[in-house]
Amino acid sequence: MVYQLRCDGCDFEREHADWADANRDARDHEAEHGDHWVRIVDLQEA
Repeated sequence: MVYQLRCDGCDFEREHADWADANRDARDHEAEHGDHWVRIVDLQEA
């Protein structure tokens, strides 16, 4: 599966094949930027 990270406060966008890596990257970005919120989107088609 592919997970895309999208931040509401900047141009931060990344893709990860692993959920744990995506979650860690999102958490780290939010910790650095307290007013940003990162959404993790599953790009797999239903």
